[in-house]
Amino acid sequence: MRRLLVFVATAIGAVSPAFAGAAPAGYSTFQITWAAQVPAAVPTLGTYATLALAALLAVVAFRLTRNQRWLVKAITPVAAFGLSTAVMIGAERTVAGMALSAIDASDCSGSETYTAGDSAPPCFKNTCGKPVNVSYTFIEGEDFEGSPLTAESCTLDYYCDEGGGFSAPPALEGDDIPSNGAALGTAFCAEILGGEI
Repeated sequence: MRRLLVFVATAIGAVSPAFAGAAPAGYSTFQITWAAQVPAAVPTLGTYATLALAALLAVVAFRLTRNQRWLVKAITPVAAFGLSTAVMIGAERTVAGMALSAIDASDCSGSETYTAGDSAPPCFKNTCGKPVNVSYTFIEGEDFEGSPLTAESCTLDYYCDEGGGFSAPPALEGDDIPSNGAALGTAFCAEILGGEI
């Protein structure tokens, strides 16, 4: 899966003839960290905690109505539908999390490590309900010629492919990102692409 050609064309504006046939050898690894500026006032349940609560309530309801067969027959189709919906939602979240095409900040604080090189950096989406502040930590990398990069030699650039080859606005270091679910570009070292940036 080499989406880097689209990534290069969008980030630079044109693909260099040297890269027309092959992806560059460079890469950069970053850790993005986000945290809400104001602590959350109302605690919320996550997906798995909600599913556990639903299972507990189903057991209690079954125990209370087990001697009333007509009520069990009426509730069973509704319960089966709810259970199948919960399984589908859980499976969808698991599959989406494996690709790392987007970092979904559904919790108001967290961090994620990603590498840009063979593939474009992931998009960042804030869906936690509060604005979050983002920061980046350079982990490692090397430029397109194979020379090691450091935090000092890395020139930050930002990218997110929202589809159609157009880059989304960046989630800049220190920015407050609103909780609107918009896809924003994450940082990478511009030196992995080669040429003048």
